Amino acid sequence: MNRNFSSSKTFFSIIFLVIGALFILGISSDWIVEWLWLEDLGYEQVFWTIRTTQVLLFIGALIVALAYVLPNMNALAKRFATMNFGNSPLSQLNLHLISTKKIRTVFLGIGSVFSLFFSLAFFMRWDAYLKFHWDGIFGQLDPIFGNDIGFYLFRLPFIELIQNSLTSLVFFVTIIVIILYVYSGAISIRSKNNISLPDQVKKQIGLNLGLWFLLLSWGYYLERYNLLYNASGTVYGANYVDINVKLPVLWIVCILCLILALLSFYQLYKNRLKWLLTAAVSTLLIGGIGLNVLPGLIQSFTVNPSELQLETPYIENSIEQTRKAYALDKMETQPYSAQPAEEMSWETIDENEETIENIRLWDPRLLIQTYRQLQEIRLYYQFYNVDVDRYHTNEGYLQMMVAARELSEEMPEQSDTWVNRRLQYTHGYGMVMSPVAQEGSQGDPRMVIKDIPPTSEIDLQVEEPALYFGEHNSDYKIVDTDIRELDYPRGDKNVYTNYQGSTGVSINSLFEQLLFSWQFGDINILLTDYINQDSKILYWKRIEERVNRIAPFLRLADDPYLVLNEGKLYWIQDAYTTSPDYPYSAPFNNEYNYIRNSVKVVVDAYNGTTDFYVSDEDDPMLKVYRDIFPGMFKSLDEMSGGLRSHLRYPIHMFEAQMDKYNKYHMTDPQVFYNNEDLWTRPNETYGGRAIKMEPYYVLTKLPGQEELQYLLISPLTPNNRDNMIGWMAANSDFPNYGEVSVFELPKDRLILGPAQIEARIDQDTEISRQLALWDQRGSRVIRGNLMIIPIEDSFIYVEPVFLIAEGVDIPQLQRVIATSGEKIAMQPTLWQSIEALHGKRAQRIAAPSDTAAAAVPPMDLPADASNTELSQLRTLWEEANDAMQDGDWSLFGEKMNEIEELLNSDQ
Repeated sequence: MNRNFSSSKTFFSIIFLVIGALFILGISSDWIVEWLWLEDLGYEQVFWTIRTTQVLLFIGALIVALAYVLPNMNALAKRFATMNFGNSPLSQLNLHLISTKKIRTVFLGIGSVFSLFFSLAFFMRWDAYLKFHWDGIFGQLDPIFGNDIGFYLFRLPFIELIQNSLTSLVFFVTIIVIILYVYSGAISIRSKNNISLPDQVKKQIGLNLGLWFLLLSWGYYLERYNLLYNASGTVYGANYVDINVKLPVLWIVCILCLILALLSFYQLYKNRLKWLLTAAVSTLLIGGIGLNVLPGLIQSFTVNPSELQLETPYIENSIEQTRKAYALDKMETQPYSAQPAEEMSWETIDENEETIENIRLWDPRLLIQTYRQLQEIRLYYQFYNVDVDRYHTNEGYLQMMVAARELSEEMPEQSDTWVNRRLQYTHGYGMVMSPVAQEGSQGDPRMVIKDIPPTSEIDLQVEEPALYFGEHNSDYKIVDTDIRELDYPRGDKNVYTNYQGSTGVSINSLFEQLLFSWQFGDINILLTDYINQDSKILYWKRIEERVNRIAPFLRLADDPYLVLNEGKLYWIQDAYTTSPDYPYSAPFNNEYNYIRNSVKVVVDAYNGTTDFYVSDEDDPMLKVYRDIFPGMFKSLDEMSGGLRSHLRYPIHMFEAQMDKYNKYHMTDPQVFYNNEDLWTRPNETYGGRAIKMEPYYVLTKLPGQEELQYLLISPLTPNNRDNMIGWMAANSDFPNYGEVSVFELPKDRLILGPAQIEARIDQDTEISRQLALWDQRGSRVIRGNLMIIPIEDSFIYVEPVFLIAEGVDIPQLQRVIATSGEKIAMQPTLWQSIEALHGKRAQRIAAPSDTAAAAVPPMDLPADASNTELSQLRTLWEEANDAMQDGDWSLFGEKMNEIEELLNSDQ
């Protein structure tokens, strides 16, 4: 039997060692792979700072936990070894047959495991510690306690982590100790006034209870600060009841817990258990009534009858702090007259022709299908997303739709081999670019950059089209192997290349191949013969994942967008510093209540080099991170001028600010309290259903400015109303980048909002009849984004109409609806719709670039033609012209043939 027990013990020891070795190997391989990757990119300092902090936090927390837990477990083990369990449940375990050493080993093992879990909480919160250690100041004080805002964002979170973790640890250990002593019979309760327990047990429990009450006292002291995050009152943050009722009660409970701790320690010398129980019951009653019952009574009988008067100071606090946390206090507010667009003259229209030429007609949600159908070209390429940007070209300052032709995440079935997926098909190729308001000959977009290899109709050239890094396809690739990489297809053949980029982790040694085989669970890395001395492995190639791996302390919310600069392709990713701990600031989506777009990240689509640029030098949170990671962040002045010209004010930041501004533009406490002027984002109709209108980019001139500005704008409407009350605009062009303005509309007359414009379009009988007719001919009609474009002191509303033929998922721009609010026009082109609204102008300044909008040139008629023949020719010519304007090329061809036949018959 002893031999069997020894064999079992050896077997389990081996199993334990194997599991432990695999666990250590798993952690160490992750860290080695991460270190190699960060070192390759020049960010090894990030690795060492974070990992060293994690290890030190883990060890420090483990030492503290073991120093507390193991003595308790050791005391329990000693008592168990000499204890007579009698009829207690533990008597059935026959513990008296087990040696004292084994019992002690079991208890110490359990205590060690418990301490490990405690330490993991600190291991995971390295970010909180680094901010606590480096600290930072905002230069602003909270209105209640007078602490700098930096205390709440940098110091308090880690202090609360320590308090909460220690309180939980002591509580669970104390409960375990008491329960085991009760079940073992060491503590016997003979009556409610007669509790028998040995002195050593009493001292152990007294010490634990004293320590726990001390930590509870500290917890109630810190709980005062959490009043600043109360979400249940009239406003977010501390209100009248919090400050005048809960705060004093928290001080009382804090002191009572301190007294309980002293009484617990006093039990070591005198048996005053009754005092302890009485004090504990009193604390429970005072805390329960003072924190749960009394606030409701005061709210009902004191506050509610005079709520506005009593809550006014706290409403002012919430307004002020929320406006600072979202930078609403830096916004400029100005009136906007919103004159009726019917009064807009052709002179005004001509002066704003560049704005009109850049009104986005192509809807990204539909355009992606066109790109996929016409420009993917091969099954192993795919377009995933369409971005909007602007470019200075030889055709002017144009807003462009841009999409990257990335490598598909799914290979064609016949090509889906390991060599193809990992070694040969390594990158996407090129891009598609099309102006937002121009169309080609068949109702599709005019693509100024297209095809493989890329061809361009403008003065922008793609000189390095390979995309090794993108929004999708994060699978690892091995480059510079003995297998040539597919660069791009050319007719029936392919052009091959080798990766020449500066980044990539070496994979030429046996250790490296073993490491990456383990890391990616792919034995082929170890077995392949194609890897040579120059081979590299590219992994974590997706832009968001790449940025997160380097800077896990930054928040990413927007998709990266593709930029063409000096012939090379780059990705730009907006990154944010956020915190949920800004006092008195209302949270956005229950995620955070402080945000700054402090970082712009630029990733080379070919090399994968990743650079972090500071876009907000005044952000206190980023200043702390710059102290923690010196040299990681570059000044925005170091970014090339070409890339700077493509920076955009980010949509996520804009939406967060707009969400808060809709309420917190009301700075008068009485107006705020009554929600007298609450605003909201408007609704629009898309695909037959109402959705929230998304902010959109436009090229236009702000009131009082002469130059075109690239703006992110959104109309605003009153809550539960559809008319427009204002519009918000954020500037994306330097030197005015980051300036956010709110234009308030007159409140003495109706300014139509998006939903009202959509309703008027629906009510137009001619438009409804035409759209219904198209819908019945095997096609589907989709109305795109409604764009509200400010032009000087007026608005023009524009909505494109797309037609999708059955069985062919290629949307065609069929019509453009334009309206001034009163008059509505639907014509083949935007300019024709504008002319239908304002009448024809004597001379066009610039003809539309698309051929569908061009007029048929005048025709020289035969001099000897009869009046009847002349009449027939004019009729056919006018019909051909109408067909061309409508984009009906089949009918246009028929009419031109009839004209040719009529002319030939006279010869």
